[in-house]
Amino acid sequence: MDQFITFLQQGFFHILDLEGYDHILFLFAICAIYDIKDRKKIFWIITSFTIAHSITLALCALNLIIIDGAIVEFLIAFTIFFTCIENLFIPLLNNYRVLFSGFFGLIHGMGFSRLLKDLFMGMEFNAFTTLLPFNIGLELGQIIIITAILLIIYMLARFLKLKSQPINYLISVPVLIQAMIWMWQRFPTNYFF
Repeated sequence: MDQFITFLQQGFFHILDLEGYDHILFLFAICAIYDIKDRKKIFWIITSFTIAHSITLALCALNLIIIDGAIVEFLIAFTIFFTCIENLFIPLLNNYRVLFSGFFGLIHGMGFSRLLKDLFMGMEFNAFTTLLPFNIGLELGQIIIITAILLIIYMLARFLKLKSQPINYLISVPVLIQAMIWMWQRFPTNYFF
């Protein structure tokens, strides 16, 4: 039971860790075009993302998929970049966000698995005492983040009287800039030069 709690806490605090805030910015980018009344859409988008990242988290943790961490980190930045570009310039793709978030979840799951592997180095791996609680912790943290994001969006609309488009720009532009910086910093030069 101690191991279950440890991995639950690790998943929860990993996603809330501000030093590794790329996942938080991805969630901001996903939610930027929505408001509180769109919570059903957001639920399905996040569910798609969660199912997908749970799959690759498990497959990578079990070494059924092995991919270079440098490529994964670059692709995580790209998912953020693409989501912001979609928010700002390609609103027609918003109708397919459930599909995109599922695909992007596969990439984020690979990133999560690297931390999980580091955590259980030297330990006997058990899906029910390591993988499951880690993933539950991630999901609990993700619920807190999305709730906070929607609350911020609600306050911007309610108290500052901002409409959805300015809120989208207010969120998506700085997140896009950060994603571009990360893509530049994380570009896997070993594979191209």
